[in-house]
Amino acid sequence: MNYGEKLGEVEIPVMKKVVVSTPKKETEKETFFVDNYGKLIVETRGKKKLTREEFAKKINEKVSVIKRVESEEMEPDDVLTEKIERFLEIKLKKPYEEKPIGKKQIKGDLTLGDVVEIE
Repeated sequence: MNYGEKLGEVEIPVMKKVVVSTPKKETEKETFFVDNYGKLIVETRGKKKLTREEFAKKINEKVSVIKRVESEEMEPDDVLTEKIERFLEIKLKKPYEEKPIGKKQIKGDLTLGDVVEIE
């Protein structure tokens, strides 16, 4: 064997990135925050006679985060939502419910009012 002599072919394995996603459970439903969730937190915290600082300390969160959630500048993530709900014994989220649209009887020409339903 001499210097610079070719030894043979070397095969370099190619690494493939595999993305594994966890499918949603069938029992998991789409949820959304109740109206005025910030006001609900403030009122419930007030009933328990806790200041914002005391409340933040009890659930191990920053006061600034609690302030932003109470003023509805920020929606809490799932972990924070669970902490708040458990401590204050309230529900901040409710499941999305589909409502069937009733059929209207159309007399004459079709108008925009026949198609759009305003709640």
